Amino acid sequence: MKRHSMRFYNMILALGIFLITAGFIMFILSPGGTDSLFMTAWPVVGMVLGAVFLYFTLSFTHNSFHFFLGIFCALSGIFFGLVTSGVVPKTLHEWWPASVVFASLALLASGFYKAHKLRIAYTFPAVTLLLLGIVFLLFSFRAIPVSFKSFALMFVPFFIIISGVFMVVLFLLQRKYNQFYVEEDIEESEELEVDDDVFFDKGL
Repeated sequence: MKRHSMRFYNMILALGIFLITAGFIMFILSPGGTDSLFMTAWPVVGMVLGAVFLYFTLSFTHNSFHFFLGIFCALSGIFFGLVTSGVVPKTLHEWWPASVVFASLALLASGFYKAHKLRIAYTFPAVTLLLLGIVFLLFSFRAIPVSFKSFALMFVPFFIIISGVFMVVLFLLQRKYNQFYVEEDIEESEELEVDDDVFFDKGL
């Protein structure tokens, strides 16, 4: 069986991402959407940036932060493009907190992409962003019959206490399971140590 080069598979990946992005762009730019050029253009820019980041991450860099940017830009561009085109009801004024939810999903996905399993270093901030996004959405759609300012003044002390409890629990879990670290930073430091060893062994 003939084995294809990595360049061939990178081309397949690029073509797949291009087709997906082009399809969503054509769908958003179809008649019946918003007449504002800016409102139509910025979700398209988000999708293109997401496609570029995902391609270079999966093909070359394998960087979790680049993967996060790719997922976040792609999800935001697709969803808000559907909102501006009228497919998703309501307006951007109500749906803006969805970007916080997309950030939490992108963070969770980037952590899983790097470690191939859920780690506290990514899961904890992802869940925090998800809860914040849901709360913001409830206020944005007026599902909670009080103003956000009144809610904040009432619950900020409780939020601070809960945040402190989370941090203490996080510290205890880190000591027990040694999971609260980003592997990429460790790998980079190990690579630097190896390079230094080779450097000194050669007497340079």
